[in-house]
Amino acid sequence: MLRPARLIPSGVQGYHRETIATSNDAFAYCSTMALHIFRLKDNTLQKVIAAHERPISAICWCPEDPQLLASCSIGMRMAIWDIENEEEKTALKVSEVPTMMDWAFGLEKIAVATSNGSINFWDYKANKTTRVFSVAEKSCKVLRFHPRNAQKLLCGLEDGSLTVYNSHQQKKVHIVGKSKTSKDAVTDAQWDPLSEDYLLVSFADGSLTLFDVSRQAELHSFDKQAQAIRSLAWAKAQPGNFVSATDRVGLLKLWNVSQRTPLGQIKVGNTGVLCVKAVPSEPNWFVLSFKNSAVGVCDIAARTMRFMSSPGHSETIFDVAFHPKDQDLIGTASYDGYVKLWRISTHESVREMYAGKDQLLYGLAFGPGATKVCCVSGSGMLFIFKVDTGETLVKQQVHTGQGFRCEWNQRGPCNIATGGNDGYACVINEKDGSVVSRLTHPSAVFGVAWHPMQEGILATGCQDSMVRIFSLGGPVNPTAPEVILQGHDARVFNVAFHPILPSIICSGSDDRTIRIWNWTPTFRGQRQLKRLVGHTSYVRGLLWHTELPHILFSGSWDSTIRVWDAVESRCLYTAYEHHADVYGLAMHPERPFFLVSSSRDTTIRFWIFEDLVRPMLVSVLLRPDQMVEMLGGSIDEAMALFSTEGSKSIKKLYGKASHTLATELTLPAAQTRP
Repeated sequence: MLRPARLIPSGVQGYHRETIATSNDAFAYCSTMALHIFRLKDNTLQKVIAAHERPISAICWCPEDPQLLASCSIGMRMAIWDIENEEEKTALKVSEVPTMMDWAFGLEKIAVATSNGSINFWDYKANKTTRVFSVAEKSCKVLRFHPRNAQKLLCGLEDGSLTVYNSHQQKKVHIVGKSKTSKDAVTDAQWDPLSEDYLLVSFADGSLTLFDVSRQAELHSFDKQAQAIRSLAWAKAQPGNFVSATDRVGLLKLWNVSQRTPLGQIKVGNTGVLCVKAVPSEPNWFVLSFKNSAVGVCDIAARTMRFMSSPGHSETIFDVAFHPKDQDLIGTASYDGYVKLWRISTHESVREMYAGKDQLLYGLAFGPGATKVCCVSGSGMLFIFKVDTGETLVKQQVHTGQGFRCEWNQRGPCNIATGGNDGYACVINEKDGSVVSRLTHPSAVFGVAWHPMQEGILATGCQDSMVRIFSLGGPVNPTAPEVILQGHDARVFNVAFHPILPSIICSGSDDRTIRIWNWTPTFRGQRQLKRLVGHTSYVRGLLWHTELPHILFSGSWDSTIRVWDAVESRCLYTAYEHHADVYGLAMHPERPFFLVSSSRDTTIRFWIFEDLVRPMLVSVLLRPDQMVEMLGGSIDEAMALFSTEGSKSIKKLYGKASHTLATELTLPAAQTRP
């Protein structure tokens, strides 16, 4: 019923170091909580594995078995995955947060560094860890087994020193590095694949040095770089060659150990590079992760990028919305601080708007005419961007504490409504970001929604489990709610007015239910019309169908999207493709059988919803003049279905798009009549 069409994968996360990995025929990267596996020969996404419930901190590939990939998370859990079968082969819960890992060649063990400073070996066959040595807390910056001698493990440290541990001899060698002088941290270190003891090391001050571990001595120093080197990798095609990258610019520098200066450089992207990994089977190929969350494959022999992904979000996508004037364009807002505009037909990001560091974005809305887009952040800031250029037009503090949702009024004054943790729903002037009105609530306000057909009607969902309806156009005291809807047993996170039936609103709650209400002030009956039960965790996304008035979509912390027959209080279908909380749901009224969703799994997914109306659509293709028979009658007819106990839904189309299509299909026939 809700058929997956395609997806835009998430971007690579940028706040941990070892988030990409390579094998002979594939490369992988991790988003916040999922593993993304690409085939190298055609750079196509093959697998998405929901790996952890907490953010992933590192991944590494088994050097001998390309079907095994290891990952660890800040949830103090480590796992090894069978990629082909998308199954967890083994897992271990640990007592410290793992931050780095590396797989030993020829041995059944993985080295793991923890935030407490422990360096452990994970014997994954016995599924136990052994502490081999310790360093200062949070000081391990690099962890590498020797590629040919798995008895040797190096650890690059925050103070600029390095420790090399020989597991056969159970001895440590300490290399002073920068620890006695500037104390600049080790930023990367790589064993020379042609030597047992040579080690290439970069430091935070831009220094680059070749060390001999056996003599604990510096062999050769290179010209100091103006920008710190973030990542290093040896180029196997030419002995002594290696590449370096910085997170400041999108350049890959080529070096040889015999020369102090770079041999040259290759332009690889528009943003800085976070990590470089050599492809074992292709001596000139390197997989790169970028600061903008993109991933690419560079051929240094051809000096070209063989592949570059569109820069996806690297964190939870809390909201998604269609561009009102363009059904091929959507906007997304994410915890990573970015608003992105996406072209659906190409899956490409066509514009990025950055709210800034620590501005975690929770809500998104396009303004009337779609020339502007707004978002609200976890610090209580409202941002308004110009859609065609990405220019920041407004940056205004509107809440003390978190802001959760924002909605742009499409009728009447072009004001923006926001909900915040400070207990206010704010009505904001779009021109300068000034607060026009603060609607006081007893606790945090989460959901806000303007009525799509009636001017000045605003709904809010509150921590106190109430839904409130405000009329901002007429009452003597517009800051007091005109209607309060009671029934939920926990906070109301989202509210949505019906796009066809003006008296109907739905609400989703942490009590795991969805309630359907008649909100109109003059209504004297039972306001709660329906109660939808089925989600196993908190309800988040809500979306009414724009043509079928009985159809409602919902997203939840249980990782599902549910399709409801709201009239019959029945779940028609459950989609399980998302791997984490589903927050955003969107549909364009001119594309009513195409759904978009966003999630904490950082993917954007597209869905086809046409099973309920496919017979009607086929009939119309054969007999266009029968289109009028698919159209619903009066709004009162549809409204009566919600108000009458035991009513059965009617599969009729009530939206503007279907009526416009009916006019277009029947007009030619009418014109040919005598």
